Amino acid sequence: MMTKMSSNHLRKNPAALLLSATFCWSLAAALDGNAFENPQSLTDVICGGRPRSACEVELDVPEACATGGLGADPACPIVFFLHGSGGTNNWFAKTSGVHDANMIGVYPQGEGGWNTGPKTSNNCHWSEYECTTDPDEGDLIASIIDEIRALGGTGNVYAYGNSNGAALAHRLASNGGTQLPIKGIIVSVTQLLSSPERSGPGTLNYNQPSSSRGTPPVSILSIMGDADGLIPYEGGSSSVFNGDDSFQLMPTMNSMALWAS
Repeated sequence: MMTKMSSNHLRKNPAALLLSATFCWSLAAALDGNAFENPQSLTDVICGGRPRSACEVELDVPEACATGGLGADPACPIVFFLHGSGGTNNWFAKTSGVHDANMIGVYPQGEGGWNTGPKTSNNCHWSEYECTTDPDEGDLIASIIDEIRALGGTGNVYAYGNSNGAALAHRLASNGGTQLPIKGIIVSVTQLLSSPERSGPGTLNYNQPSSSRGTPPVSILSIMGDADGLIPYEGGSSSVFNGDDSFQLMPTMNSMALWAS
């Protein structure tokens, strides 16, 4: 049942005015909870107008993290789960563990992977930063964060990625700031690139953190293997870059040292 309040009552009672404004806001924007293995979709809101054929964004919100009422605490951590090349976001709703940990899970789908290096499916060369026909990963993730903030989610933002997803997590953190407020990353089977400095569309496309650009401190857990034949522990080129020697991986410990600095 909804109680009607007169405009005269609202003018004389600032507390009632605040309550009314808060109630109206909660109707307009709320971060609703969902059941385990039944994530919500942000696909229509995020994917429209982007050069992406496989775009999908799932939002997984435990009831403990839902907003919408007075006294709600919407500060649950927001964690992006980033699949590897050729992978899918389909299994994260079952395996992420966000409902047990009271975290908000975000499961985006890449275009057969993430645009963090030269891809045969791209229309533009990786150095054409003004390109609008290839996926702009930084803008995609920034838009998702903006939408969650608009719904009332205020928690710190983190990213977990494996392989190509780890490359994207490194890049997101390297471009950290107002648009990408990344507080920490877990990266499995990829280190930072030593070159090039930038690649791919947009402005959130730097491949290394930089104090001169104001990259904020980031917590990082890196998981690497020194016998990996695809992503060399000691750095250098890799076949994942399709023969483009402009793309060179840092030695793993150099990558860690740069993050630590």
